[in-house]
Amino acid sequence: MQTQANTPSEDEFTGYVVERKDDSILVVDPAYKDFGANGGESRYYPAKWFSNAPDPQIGSYVEIWTDGSPENEPYPGQARAGTIALSCPATPDGAHMSEEDAIRAGLYSSDGEKISIPVIEGVQFYQDAGTWTIRMRDAMSPTDTQDPIEVKVEDIEPVREQE
Repeated sequence: MQTQANTPSEDEFTGYVVERKDDSILVVDPAYKDFGANGGESRYYPAKWFSNAPDPQIGSYVEIWTDGSPENEPYPGQARAGTIALSCPATPDGAHMSEEDAIRAGLYSSDGEKISIPVIEGVQFYQDAGTWTIRMRDAMSPTDTQDPIEVKVEDIEPVREQE
């Protein structure tokens, strides 16, 4: 495995916040890399724990820049956040909850909790049915043969982050 030095353009990381422990968040990028040609995983999802992250809620899509300190490389990696930018998608017309709320509810569902490192592949709101569908897969089972799971979430008042 080759290691690369961090350059300013490489210390940016984007993805969904899928877990939180104390002041650290686990961020998983849904855009996978294919290392199948080199004998590696056909679906490698970049995932990293960021410390020094007190605010972002689970379900948020974030852009994070590290503070430049050394990073640990085991999967998922570990780094210290320097700056965090939240993407705030609009709540769809007719919806009671935001995309972030729906993702959080899906992650806290019984199906969502079975996934060790969730990858959020897609979020869809169905106004007629009053439901959301969250498409997820497990980054720890990164094969092309694994089907993503679809979690249905009722569009009701938002689920708050669990302590």
